[in-house]
Amino acid sequence: MLEILTHDTLAVIWFVLWCVIWGVYFMVDSFSLGAGLLIPFIAKDKTQRIQVQKAVGPFWGGNEVWLILAAGGTFAAFPLVFSKMFTFLYLPMMLLLIGLIIRGISVEYLHKDESPKIQNILKWGWFTGSLLISLVLGVAFANFFKGLAIAAGGVYEGTLLGLFSPYALIGGILFVLISATSGALWIRFKTKGPLGKTAVNFAKISSIVVLVLALVYLAYSFAGIEGFTRNYSATPVLYLFPAVAVIVAILAVVLARQEKAFMAFCCNLGTILFIVESGLVSIYPYMLRSSIALENGIDIFQAASSQLTLTIMLGGALVFVPLVIIYQLWAYTLFKEKIKETETVDY
Repeated sequence: MLEILTHDTLAVIWFVLWCVIWGVYFMVDSFSLGAGLLIPFIAKDKTQRIQVQKAVGPFWGGNEVWLILAAGGTFAAFPLVFSKMFTFLYLPMMLLLIGLIIRGISVEYLHKDESPKIQNILKWGWFTGSLLISLVLGVAFANFFKGLAIAAGGVYEGTLLGLFSPYALIGGILFVLISATSGALWIRFKTKGPLGKTAVNFAKISSIVVLVLALVYLAYSFAGIEGFTRNYSATPVLYLFPAVAVIVAILAVVLARQEKAFMAFCCNLGTILFIVESGLVSIYPYMLRSSIALENGIDIFQAASSQLTLTIMLGGALVFVPLVIIYQLWAYTLFKEKIKETETVDY
């Protein structure tokens, strides 16, 4: 059995796992990011703000495990890519880290001080952190799909301004709006009272904007990004990824208008997943594509760790990833009740 796990085979397996883990992270963190994006605008008073907190508070920390798995998996399985990412994209990565810190502090401490001034600062801190995370990730992954300005010898010739191309900005805005829609639908599903009605009214509009932006983003990807269709032409079955993304985006619009919040929420998560995977399957076998010349990019085989490292990691992933899934299912089951208006946070 182990004889077939050659270095190249393990590199491909880990690339697939890397794509799956990032896709799952984008899904599970979207609603807590969305709640942060919406809380200053839909929570009219302290009781509604606490409803938003209680809707995401028990879950957001567990959802971050997928980000740790994605970052840790990149570091251990593809160390060259990890080092190059923090070299090429140092400022965006720092902004992402700052956003994660601000969001974490704001979510956890928002209810621990009765001062209206402190609560207002933390409320907007939650918004700012969520905006930074969603925008930076959307822009970063759009650049991964488009390709970075990597010259011969792995020299990066790009600029900070160059990262904000029209394509990257559409990707960033799209992920912000998808997250906001996820947050609105989750709040509608998890809460009782007028807050849920306000949230679903927002989702009825935002889901339409997400559909339009998703169509524009995918059309731009296939028609305007050089080399994006290379893998699709070689393996036409991959067209299922963007096709499903569009279908579930349409269903999210229909279901949101019918106020079937949970089903619309699931469809919106599907939109995130399949848009992300549509881009990731386009870059194979590269992890960092070059927009200058394809051969300048860093592929999975040169970036991968040793065969022994990849084998040990695969064994660890087969044990710990199911444990993470079981834990999260338990958490969602434990906190399954809908949240009423209250003055206390009890999670």
